[in-house]
Amino acid sequence: MNKLITLFICLIFNVSPTVFACERTLSVASHDAFWPPYVLGINGELQGAEVDALNIIFAGSPFCFKVELLPNSKRAFVELKHGRIDLGWAASYTDNRAKYVHFSESYRTEVMRLYENKNNQHNVDSLEDIFKQGLTVGANFGSYYGEEFEQYKTTYKKQIEYTSAVSKRFEMLNKQRIDFAIEDELASAYFIKRSSNLAPVKNIKFINKDAIHLMLSKDTVSVEELEVINKHIKNNQTALKALFE
Repeated sequence: MNKLITLFICLIFNVSPTVFACERTLSVASHDAFWPPYVLGINGELQGAEVDALNIIFAGSPFCFKVELLPNSKRAFVELKHGRIDLGWAASYTDNRAKYVHFSESYRTEVMRLYENKNNQHNVDSLEDIFKQGLTVGANFGSYYGEEFEQYKTTYKKQIEYTSAVSKRFEMLNKQRIDFAIEDELASAYFIKRSSNLAPVKNIKFINKDAIHLMLSKDTVSVEELEVINKHIKNNQTALKALFE
């Protein structure tokens, strides 16, 4: 992405209300401008629960933020790793990620569930059943779905269809181009309401349930700055819990 395009996106999607009243503006990576209820591009402005969460966390802090749109979450992590982006939201902790980024205190919980098309149902009780039966799963580039899924990413990689947008995954599921999709429970609710064909797989409670953190580049964010952000997360737990319930 050239510098002019990046600047244009930053100006369009500058979402921090205190951009002129802070000591430092952190760049934030978003891989999707349509990820309800977390991120929504409306009238040239990014809104949604993740944006609201940062406004809550950074209120009264030395920080404000601007959001930059990137092609997918895998690319977002690369930019964080090399210090070209300061902050990534909605992240599960992994040891590999922690080599390159600081993880903040958790600010919400994420439940990843498995979804199917009612007109294309299969008898499965686990991820293992899905892959051994030769069925396909839609997933997001760079997302973490738990240790079990990580094991299957290599051995059954031809059965995983990666896309960067949740809307694309549910479109593929609706058109029966894939057999299942794995997605965040709250995000899925939006798409299920708009299609009578889609539903969660009832006999698999969830694929992964994780505490969710901010990721901050070790190249651009100091441990002292991380401590300030963690303090604000802890002090705003009540408001953050209400936001994501």
